[in-house]
Amino acid sequence: MNKLFELTQKEANKQRSTINLIASENYPSPKVLELLGSIWNDKYAEGYPHKRYYAGNVFADELEEFVAQKALEVFDHTNEYGVNVQVLSGSPANMMVYFTILEPGDTVLSLDLNSGGHLSHLHSTSALNKFYSHQSYSLNQTDNGFEIDMDDFKNKLMATKPRLVVIGFSAYTRQYDFAKLCEIAHANGALVLADIAHISGLVATGNHSSPFGNDGQGADFIMTTTHKTLRGPRSAMLFAKSEYMAAINRTVFPGTSGGPHLNQIAAVGQALLEVTGEQSYPDGRAFGDYITAVIDNTKALEAGLKSEGIEMVSDTQNHIALVRLPDTTDSLELQKKLESAGVLTNRNAIPGETKTPWSPSGLRLGAAAITSRGANLAQSHKLGELIGTVITGQDTNPLHKFATELSRDLSWLYQA
Repeated sequence: MNKLFELTQKEANKQRSTINLIASENYPSPKVLELLGSIWNDKYAEGYPHKRYYAGNVFADELEEFVAQKALEVFDHTNEYGVNVQVLSGSPANMMVYFTILEPGDTVLSLDLNSGGHLSHLHSTSALNKFYSHQSYSLNQTDNGFEIDMDDFKNKLMATKPRLVVIGFSAYTRQYDFAKLCEIAHANGALVLADIAHISGLVATGNHSSPFGNDGQGADFIMTTTHKTLRGPRSAMLFAKSEYMAAINRTVFPGTSGGPHLNQIAAVGQALLEVTGEQSYPDGRAFGDYITAVIDNTKALEAGLKSEGIEMVSDTQNHIALVRLPDTTDSLELQKKLESAGVLTNRNAIPGETKTPWSPSGLRLGAAAITSRGANLAQSHKLGELIGTVITGQDTNPLHKFATELSRDLSWLYQA
């Protein structure tokens, strides 16, 4: 066995023997992985269906059109959108929108990073700040925890007059009212990009409001990755209202990109077939039932944490649970301690963050991956309890023992 296959086997063994609570990770079906490593990898297909710059793309054309049609079938019930399935991942897909509609100096308004926004939404570290101006809206504390501060959102819109508003998050546990936010943004002259990378599986099944809407209540652009709650390969899709679709396509190719990765597109198509029910995940469970279980398991995980006195930033309404750690806790050290006990998590900033990005005040947990492996409510609750004991300074041995046994009991989809 060469070094590369040896490392791959080690990674497979590690994934099987650990409990993955990273909210942005999941386990695609073996068919998705099979297509990622398929003959589609061998073909160049610069251009779009029926207008390629290479010969031999008759089946590539059919593939891309089929996957695009399935994407619209899953998400768009308005017939107002098109989709580009050639974008390679989430952050570059967001950039395609910026490059399409923004001019140098234009303002972008997005959720503050510490409030749950994403780095690709033009925060302080973004290289795109050389070209565009960035402003942020934030959260305020309510009876339900931290939620979008609608007054701040409206005031920032009026004060900064952004060309583009980004509605989306990486670590926000509540639900967005997409129609309301889009309507307010449009009324103030802004275009809207909805980033549903984390919640696309929830949107597809009606477990979250949808940014696909008629008239001013729908986002102008919608981006999703495909490997989180959608449970597909590492890839992305970029939707746009029909009047912007041609411009988006030109920005992707030839504006910024070369040949599409047909193997990724095929694998995305397989994930979409599993969403529609035309194909099944190995457990045979309908995708909608899977998403419901993800939400329920996340709530159970959160309840287990609370039972040990752990404070949450806001009660979850999706697949993310966000812990507010005690002030004396070093989140990086905690993350390492949990990993040594067989549980994968990630440290995260929280609203009103006072610590450094490297060792912030929060811990982000998610149940999408363990639900794919068949975890139930009791197991999720127990995980929360035992993680809570580690946060409060108790021994990691009980968590390690439980995680080891649980990883053996849960299903594993992939051949050794």
